[in-house]
Order: sequence, then C-alpha cells, then structure tokens
Amino acid sequence: MPLFYHAPVWNERRTNEKLFYSNRPSDAAFQHAFNAFYRVRRNAEWRQCYYRLFERAKQHHFSFADVIGSLYAETGNVEASFSSKMIATIDPEKPIWDQYVLQNLGLELKGKNPREKIGNAVEIYHQIEAWYAEYLKTDEARENIAEFDRWLPSYAWITDVKKIDYLLWSKRTAIDEGENG
Repeated sequence: MPLFYHAPVWNERRTNEKLFYSNRPSDAAFQHAFNAFYRVRRNAEWRQCYYRLFERAKQHHFSFADVIGSLYAETGNVEASFSSKMIATIDPEKPIWDQYVLQNLGLELKGKNPREKIGNAVEIYHQIEAWYAEYLKTDEARENIAEFDRWLPSYAWITDVKKIDYLLWSKRTAIDEGENG
C-alpha cells in the first residue's frame, strides 16, 4: 500500500521547514524553531551543548557516527534520533531516525551499554540510508512523491528524502491504532 494513504495534515511539521534550510544552528530563532518542530524537551544545558555540537558538525561535515559519539561524550546520553535530526538538517538528503521510521522499517535499537547502543545505532542508521536509497528507485516511491507534490504543491521544493521521511512519520497513526502497515 502506498505510504501516502496514511498521511495526516502536517501543519505543525511544515511550518518551520524553510527556516531549517537556512541552517544557522547558533541563531536563537533557528533554535526556537528547531526545538518546536522536533519537540526538543531537554534542559538548557543539554540544548546549549547540542547547538554547539551542531555548529561543529556543520563546519566539519560530521557523520551520524561523529554526532552520536560526540553527543554521548558531552551529555552521557545515546541520542540517535536527535543525532539524525541534526545530520538531516545539515544535509536534507539524509534521513531522519524516529520511532515511527524504525517501526515502519522493522528496526530496533539494541545494546546492553552505551557503547553497544552507539555501535548498533550507527549500523541502524546505515540500514535506514540503504533503505532510502533502494526505496527511492521504486515506482511506489515515485507515486508517493507525486502524490505528496499534488497534495502539498507549495512544499514540492523539499527533497525526496524529506518527503518520504514525512510519509513514514505519518504512518504512525496506523501503527499506533494496531493496523498492519
């Protein structure tokens, strides 16, 4: 079944998209929009650390592995989702990791300690990237992207990866309600 079938109204998620592509992590307006868009609910110290890392990641072209490792070193938390959101904001051709993407792709973060979790997260992110690379070659992906553009023509400018991100994210309603997706 095409992904677009499950897409909800996306007002909140699309509101700040253009601001994200301006990609100025040190800017307070950017941080406010990013925090609202991704529902960042961490304390001020964590956010300060995150946005300092964001600037370094942007300047030095960090990989997902670099970001998740650095974020762990600075905060003591394994933050796969926020690491991917940073990477995907810096490079809109990169996918976002969230619980709904993992559910839709049948992936699960495992590990008994932070080192194992980080290693597993890096492997999973590579699997997510590989899935996108293959999926974007399919007729179903082209149909879903065309439907996205038809329903949301003012957002046709965003990357195909982001369009599929949104569609996978939107499938959460079906998953949460116990439907097979």
